[in-house]
Amino acid sequence: MPWRGGRDTTAAVSNYLFEHSWDQERRRLDLLQQVFDPGSEEHLGRIPLPPGGQCLEVGAGAGSIARWLCDRVGPDGRVVATDLATDFLEGLTEKNLEVRRHDIVADELEEGAFDLVHARLVLEHIPERDLALKRMAAALRPGGWLVVEDFDWASLLASPACTAGELHTRMYGNPLRAVFADAGASYDYGRHLPLDFRAAGLVDVGAEGRVHVALAGTPAAGWWQISMVKLREPLLHTGGISEAEFDEAMAACDDDGYCTFYPTLVTVWGRRPVA
Repeated sequence: MPWRGGRDTTAAVSNYLFEHSWDQERRRLDLLQQVFDPGSEEHLGRIPLPPGGQCLEVGAGAGSIARWLCDRVGPDGRVVATDLATDFLEGLTEKNLEVRRHDIVADELEEGAFDLVHARLVLEHIPERDLALKRMAAALRPGGWLVVEDFDWASLLASPACTAGELHTRMYGNPLRAVFADAGASYDYGRHLPLDFRAAGLVDVGAEGRVHVALAGTPAAGWWQISMVKLREPLLHTGGISEAEFDEAMAACDDDGYCTFYPTLVTVWGRRPVA
């Protein structure tokens, strides 16, 4: 059975937009994994790991990437999966997995301990994201790799022919940006990541951005729809969209004419120097 440890930090980030206590959060994460896991696994599969590799998955969510890493490093390796709330990780049974309730900003973290550190869609939600990135880089062994994936929302646009396209595009502008700002989250963190890696002293830095295009009936459309439902009240509170407009936009996600470019998922990788 995986090892469990760490103190209770569930309330450490009170403004986080997608807390586990929401009754649809597990479903939202399941859809997110369907959409984004193939790309994450492709990038992580390129990272060279030594026999018995030691990996850290920060903000492990529902645990799909942590499980994939457990298989990648094999029985002689170890994966530490952290999150502010670990309820969705408790059912994982990989013997080389340690589940740790942990705040990447505030809680103690081993330095120089891991061959690979990964986080996806985590740092953009943390106001102290620069500190978190530096701590993750410090957790690497010499020669170890850091891989971080976060959104840049500049590509979030509906097709001109999309059902309720103008409405979607308007909602994705100032209202959604204001919701992120109020929560201390970054709307454009992806474009900052490559230079932040270099500023953290990492070398061999590379980056790639991927844009998913959602059509009605796909996991991408379902993930987006349920994510926006979670943000309904703060979006309405901005005054930039009415209740009727919000309901129209959500209904359009199920229409055959729905087609939207989603935020660019920027993946950045870099290595801690050996000397």
